[in-house]
Amino acid sequence: MEFLMNKQEMFWQTYLNLENDLIELSKNIYITDEILIHSTGCDVHQPCNTQLNVFSPHIADLLIRTCIEIEAISKELYFELGGEKTRGDASIRFDEDCLKQIDIICKSHKKIVLVVTPLFNLTKEEHYALKPLKEAHKRQGTAWEKAYQAVKHDRYFSLNKATIKVLIDAMAALFLLNIYNRNINISSKFHEYSKLDMSFGSKIFSLKLPDLTYIMGVVNGIKYNEPLQSSDSPYILKYTDDIYKEINKAEEQIINDKANYLMQQPEFNDPAFLEQIKESKEREKTVTGHRMIPICELFKFRLNKKIPANLTFETRKQLLLSSSEWNEFISRNKYNKNPNEITEDNIQAEIDHLAFMIGMNFEHDLSKPKWYKAFNEGYCELVLDKGDVRYKL
Repeated sequence: MEFLMNKQEMFWQTYLNLENDLIELSKNIYITDEILIHSTGCDVHQPCNTQLNVFSPHIADLLIRTCIEIEAISKELYFELGGEKTRGDASIRFDEDCLKQIDIICKSHKKIVLVVTPLFNLTKEEHYALKPLKEAHKRQGTAWEKAYQAVKHDRYFSLNKATIKVLIDAMAALFLLNIYNRNINISSKFHEYSKLDMSFGSKIFSLKLPDLTYIMGVVNGIKYNEPLQSSDSPYILKYTDDIYKEINKAEEQIINDKANYLMQQPEFNDPAFLEQIKESKEREKTVTGHRMIPICELFKFRLNKKIPANLTFETRKQLLLSSSEWNEFISRNKYNKNPNEITEDNIQAEIDHLAFMIGMNFEHDLSKPKWYKAFNEGYCELVLDKGDVRYKL
């Protein structure tokens, strides 16, 4: 393990040295993608190229050094991620073999690297939100590899290909490969995860925070049996397995509490209520957005019995505004509903909506312990997606 840690650190320190050289370069060349029009040297009707197209022998040297590191680190990852060829095999290609294997396992072509340094003035998303390993598994599939191969084999005549733009792209690729190589996982309370530093020590680049798919899914009762998959971040955000188990137990308790409550309600022996449930289930099949929620149907049935449709509009309106359901909903949700907006045409919809919201408040109260566990106490972890991340019960 000590040897492996030293190897990871060796690659990372070499990357940081290259990054520092790029930062030093930015002190002498203003790195921007804005069009610069000078009073001399350029026709005002034909603006000069952006600074991203600047090239030089020094930039070519940095590009070659960066891509040599990409070759080396991609081979290490190739062996780690199950590449079939053996170490020392001269036929191993860093792009068609190594970067391809990395892409198969990690879906690296989708991953975004953000340019976040204030030293660069990059205004276009295509220049500050990069996918540096997109098409990298193909022979010279990226602009940075084409430039690297060109200047490596014919530096003088290919010097103009070694631009700042391809250097930034190549360095972003090396940053991302170092992220995979270092394999850093992070634990954090859910409410603190958004403060995590996704630069991992880089002064130029950062990663996007992973989305909340596998957090909110668990909170909403989804059980994940298959491996989790990342999107445009190489990381997956998930609960720790212990918290996952606790939230699942809390969800099971909510389901039991709800079922026990409903079983004790006399309406479930009322044919009229059972017919209402049946009709709501049928609407669920045909009406987009409609979902049959038993507890909401229960409160709907009760409220409509209190305020039956055979009464006059004025009587129904008065009963609605004076009902405990209305006043509880208004005070609880700090909801300022103008009674004058209740009309003869919409009063039935208002009654049904109020009953639905009372039902949702009931479910909300049952879910409070689960939500507190999930959002206040729950520990999450950022785990690199190498095809084997999953929840374990």
